[in-house]
Amino acid sequence: MSSSLFRQIFLCISSLVLLFSGDVPSAAGAPSTRAMMRERRNKLQTMEFLNAHNTARVASGASHLRWDQGLARFANDWAKQRKSDCKMTHSGGPHGENIFWYQRSVNWTPKRVVATWVDESLHYDRTTNSCGAGKMCGHYTQIIWRTTTAVGCARVKCDNELGFLVVCEYSPGGNYDGESPFDSPK
Repeated sequence: MSSSLFRQIFLCISSLVLLFSGDVPSAAGAPSTRAMMRERRNKLQTMEFLNAHNTARVASGASHLRWDQGLARFANDWAKQRKSDCKMTHSGGPHGENIFWYQRSVNWTPKRVVATWVDESLHYDRTTNSCGAGKMCGHYTQIIWRTTTAVGCARVKCDNELGFLVVCEYSPGGNYDGESPFDSPK
């Protein structure tokens, strides 16, 4: 076998290995197939979080939120800090915040996570601006808070098979004592 033929076969086999590994380098430093798929998945997740929030807001009469990458980074940074124990502990940061934990046994899409928070509307009494006895409704009221204009969310896989943590940050935050999520800005 000539060295030229051997070289062509070697290059062909190497190309196939790279192709099926998912890490195909492309011209001019473009991202690999795996990186492009991850980016596409992140964009779809972003849109699903945003659309689910805006669906709830429209139903309550509030205006749409916009996605804020800075809030998403803050949410991601906080969620990563909680990876080791996966506890739903609030960051104490300058934004409104919703946190959700789940295990892999159920397919918790961003839409389903937000829907779980929105389901708290069943426990919210608009007349008294309060939650039912022993019930939670603060996740819902943060989502529909009239003066909130932006959201950013993140989801991380926790260590040791502890599950997944979802954090959403809101700006400006809501849930102020004595104020209703339906109050107009002053």
